[in-house]
Amino acid sequence: MKKASIDGLVCTSCGQSSVIEIEMTLPDGTEVVFCSCHVCEARWWNREGETFEVDGIIDLVGEG
Repeated sequence: MKKASIDGLVCTSCGQSSVIEIEMTLPDGTEVVFCSCHVCEARWWNREGETFEVDGIIDLVGEG
């Protein structure tokens, strides 16, 4: 787990830097990153620089 302030990450919703980043590997081997903001509680996923909502990760897992 990485703290956003170290990496320069900011929340995609409120712009604050109080974000945690958790790297995960899906069953099909796809590497994704889960991000969560402690200020506004926004949550999102990232894959290869592309940000997407939880529905997108469900679609990825469903393809496997």
